[in-house]
Amino acid sequence: MRKFKKLFILLIICFCLVSAYALTVNFYIIGSQKDKVLSLEEAVEIGDFDCVLVLGCGVKPDGTPSHMLYERVKAGSEVFLKTEAEKLLLSGDRSGETYDEPGVMNQLAINNGVEEKDITLDIVGFSTYESIYNAKNSFSVKKVLIITQPYHLSRALYIAESLDLDAYGYEAWLPFYPKQILWSLREVLARNKDFLKCMVD
Repeated sequence: MRKFKKLFILLIICFCLVSAYALTVNFYIIGSQKDKVLSLEEAVEIGDFDCVLVLGCGVKPDGTPSHMLYERVKAGSEVFLKTEAEKLLLSGDRSGETYDEPGVMNQLAINNGVEEKDITLDIVGFSTYESIYNAKNSFSVKKVLIITQPYHLSRALYIAESLDLDAYGYEAWLPFYPKQILWSLREVLARNKDFLKCMVD
């Protein structure tokens, strides 16, 4: 019984240490990137981005964008049209014949007034890390304005910084989603995962 009690206490201590580490990394990433988030006026003032990068997310089974994706492309199109960015880079997952985030994003951007010649698609942006890595290594981006929702933006900016990009962020609107709490908890884990990945890579 005493051995079981000691083991239980040890497990509790390990859990607390791991939790403390995870939360420390989480708040470090958020805090270290907050000054890079721009207002529309600040983005326009800087202006000379190599690209405005919109990060992909879910497409519904009927091929229409999720609310979150719609708001990302809307925000990205708006800021692109008002800055001197060279291109609008739409990065997402095209993993099958019926699932095509970049294709849906492309049509949304055109609907929002962006000319097709100004749009570049990254069809292998399967994760946040890959989208930003591809921007640098496949599309020769050096100075980038990243578009996504607030809860996701700090991680994207941290990844960009680790890849030596001159990166800024612009927040897409985040309406209330019933699953937002779950996504925010998932993001804590994702920040820790990409923190370690950035250290290794």
